[in-house]
Amino acid sequence: MGRKAIPEKIKKKIYQEAGMACSMCGESDVTTFEIHHIQPYSDNNEHEEENLILLCSNCHAKVTAGEITENEVLRLKISLMKGNNSAPQQKSQSNNVLNFNSGVNNGVVANKVEIKTQKKFIKISAPEGTIASSANHRNYIKRLIDRYHEFKTADVGKVKMKYTIIYGAIKKEFGAKWDMIPISRFERLVVFMHRRIDNTILGKTNKARNIKRYSTFEEYLQKYGS
Repeated sequence: MGRKAIPEKIKKKIYQEAGMACSMCGESDVTTFEIHHIQPYSDNNEHEEENLILLCSNCHAKVTAGEITENEVLRLKISLMKGNNSAPQQKSQSNNVLNFNSGVNNGVVANKVEIKTQKKFIKISAPEGTIASSANHRNYIKRLIDRYHEFKTADVGKVKMKYTIIYGAIKKEFGAKWDMIPISRFERLVVFMHRRIDNTILGKTNKARNIKRYSTFEEYLQKYGS
């Protein structure tokens, strides 16, 4: 017997509670939203509002992989239930964020640095030379990831679809989170994603019928490049 769907009323409350953004990182792209069970659904086979939190697929993958701990998620949920929605500042160490309160760096390297002042967080851009540091490269790869999810969902259906798998596969193949991979390996990542899309049932069918499965990076730049 499959998992029963989350009632729309509860879904609406979880979305409203999070302010229509990922509770962890503040991502506002609704196509990436996933509702996470803090305590596994299998524990009681129930969708309880107090046990649900809105995350983007990227943060959900990190939670599933243990890069973001259950305690971190639980603390965030408690904060949201109290009406404290500060998702853009909810950065965990698993997101490779280094927090400076004293301004002292003991030789630790991070993907992002937040310097906490009395007024706000100062955000420093991603490391030079990574996919995250180039909007065009990052957006194209994210587009391919979304395309893969679209094709895979057509294969297995929404109920059985596991959005976290592709993020884990990329990290296993390249040894880094997808947008922290060096731009020098961008073309290899593109080939990897094209192959994953083509290996879906829908991808194979469209390829046999000579139907386009994705745009090239050059085509993407012509249409969307900045």
